[in-house]
Amino acid sequence: MKIGDKAFFSFWENSRAVTSANQAKEVLEKVMAIAQMPLELTGNVSQTRELINQFSDNLAPDHVFWQEFAEVVQLAFPAESMAADNLLAHQIHQFRYVISAYQAQWVREYFPAQNDRLSLLTYLKGKKGRRFWRKQFDFDLTESSRLHNKAPKKPILGFSLPINLKIVMGFHTEFILDSQGRFANEIDPQGTNHNGIINGASFNYANQNDKRHYELDIAPIKPHDPAFRKQILANQGNRFSAPLLIKKRQHEQWEHSYFNKKGHYAKAGKSAYQQVKALRRSFQRELRKLKK
Repeated sequence: MKIGDKAFFSFWENSRAVTSANQAKEVLEKVMAIAQMPLELTGNVSQTRELINQFSDNLAPDHVFWQEFAEVVQLAFPAESMAADNLLAHQIHQFRYVISAYQAQWVREYFPAQNDRLSLLTYLKGKKGRRFWRKQFDFDLTESSRLHNKAPKKPILGFSLPINLKIVMGFHTEFILDSQGRFANEIDPQGTNHNGIINGASFNYANQNDKRHYELDIAPIKPHDPAFRKQILANQGNRFSAPLLIKKRQHEQWEHSYFNKKGHYAKAGKSAYQQVKALRRSFQRELRKLKK
């Protein structure tokens, strides 16, 4: 049985209609067994490929299963219980990275192109992007990319990271696309890099950017993130951190603001925010060309 095949959905349809946290946890434990989820992600390509191979190839990034799976996770972990010290919470948190790696690879394989950017553009060209007049849309380019543009506390000579753009589908599915046209993921069957480990995508269990997003997707990071990622982020004391959401120049931390075009995260006179905005506009222009 693989996640997403006929046998799996037979199990899923008979199991997902649970009504209590304990019942939901039992379902998730079975899914972790089917996924052959390890105690800890290592980032090794061989492990990542084995994990992705536990999925069938017909689970598109916008398949209804992802919403259903998130709902079971929400029921299983009320309040901040996902940050608790237990095996299932640890596995379910790290499974976010497995899902995102699978979804990125799905796009690559179904829409082969010379780079990930073109693959994603081709996948999205027949879908509806978020617009202020649309009540329903398939993907959203307007979610903030701030947390996916971390940089070291002190500049490292000869080292820099690309700019990253976030694209979400139904809030749960998340793609991070860098300015070099590559998906950024913490684990990747094609091989990881620093930007992916530091700034990569992670499937969201919450439905929107609210309190539950903090409880399910943010609070568990500290206790449950893979050790290899924690080590890279710590960077021997020169920690990688996201720009701050500060808009007032008078603020004592203005140097580290997302909006400071002369600050720590700026490049060539453009703030990190402006760089992301330019990358978004470029992506939108290419998407419009493909749709013609």
